[in-house]
This record gives sequence, C-alpha cells and structure tokens, in this order.
Amino acid sequence: MSDTLIKAPNGSALARIRVESNGYQRLYKISGEFIGLFNPSSNTTHYPNGSVFCQGNALTALINF
Repeated sequence: MSDTLIKAPNGSALARIRVESNGYQRLYKISGEFIGLFNPSSNTTHYPNGSVFCQGNALTALINF
C-alpha cells in the first residue's frame, strides 16, 4: 500500500489517499475518518456508505474544505 497526502494551497494537510494492492483507492481525512473509495475496475467513486458518487476518479471532490 502507498499513501498520497492531499494538501491545501497553504500547505496544510487535508486528507490522504491509500492505494491498495487490488488498485482500490481509499480517501481518509487526516483524523483517519474514511470518506470515499475509487474502484478502478468499475471506474466509479463511492461515498463511505457504498453508494456511487460519480463515474471516474473524483476522490478529491469528496474532501470538505
């Protein structure tokens, strides 16, 4: 697994994306709260409850600034 840190323009950390061995990308707030998932096999981004947010990878759109 690898993590990518998402930062605001001022440099403060907002969230992190964890890429799993199966290709799934999970988005977490810095506090550790799970806030979304991208499934590359279906090319869909999901809310934490599993419902589809949109087609394509839009994980960063789930971050509340």
